[in-house]
Amino acid sequence: MKSLFNHRSKAIFIIALVVMVASCSVKTMYKQLDYLIPSYVEGMVSLDSMLEEKVEQRTLVLINWHRNTQLHQYAAWLHVLQGDANDQLTEEKMLQHISTLDRFWQLLLLKSSEEMASLLPLLNAEQRKELFSNIADKNKDYREENVDVDKDKRIVQYTEHNTEHNTEHMLDNYETWLDDLTDEQESAVKQAATKLQSTAELRLERRLQWQRSIQGILATNDSATQKAVSLGQYFTDYNRRDNVAMNTIEQTNRQILARLTVQIVHNMTEKQNAHFVSRTNDYIRMFNELAAER
Repeated sequence: MKSLFNHRSKAIFIIALVVMVASCSVKTMYKQLDYLIPSYVEGMVSLDSMLEEKVEQRTLVLINWHRNTQLHQYAAWLHVLQGDANDQLTEEKMLQHISTLDRFWQLLLLKSSEEMASLLPLLNAEQRKELFSNIADKNKDYREENVDVDKDKRIVQYTEHNTEHNTEHMLDNYETWLDDLTDEQESAVKQAATKLQSTAELRLERRLQWQRSIQGILATNDSATQKAVSLGQYFTDYNRRDNVAMNTIEQTNRQILARLTVQIVHNMTEKQNAHFVSRTNDYIRMFNELAAER
């Protein structure tokens, strides 16, 4: 159920990897996922008591899977990254670290898709109508904010998005790991931000395709079991990321970010290195503690 969970679940689970808030906040948020995820679903579609219970059950299955299989891997990834963050770090090695993060996300997406494939067929006609109306509204907002602008406005919007909003976002990320950046490092972030390419139009196409395809599957006269099978197969195919144009842009953006990170790491001050080691140790400990809790 990607349009329901893509942005929110990614923000909730992978926020610990993107790291833009304090450790205690991430830990607290993680412990509240059994409430946050069902609450978000209910904001998209009205649930009767039976469906509410089902969503809560499958949410717990997803959280337990994530806690038992993923958190130790996150800690191990950070441990390796910590050891590689020195003047010997290469762009190739950084790309490997980024690829590992992407695999974490793909595993989460696959598992959440499995859970959603079992839940979506349980929606009645009225609930499906409400759900897809809300999804259509979100897609409309996305189009207006990111795609449907004239050429001149698009250029201005894109430039501002990359030199202001994205730059601030990138600066926040690096400063979370390293504390204050030097003038040279900050300049490098600003330059890199202007080179990042947008995938907004391609993403909108995929969102609309997802909406049409899922509506089609749920509108058939197949049994709920058969619909779940069809949805599962569709999600598997959809999540393979076979969009060549989008993959090309994403790979280019990865290379830009990997090159930027290597440049910043090679110019870390002693204070920044100490901050990085302390911060990664905090997260390694937090992931392992969360994994141990039951």
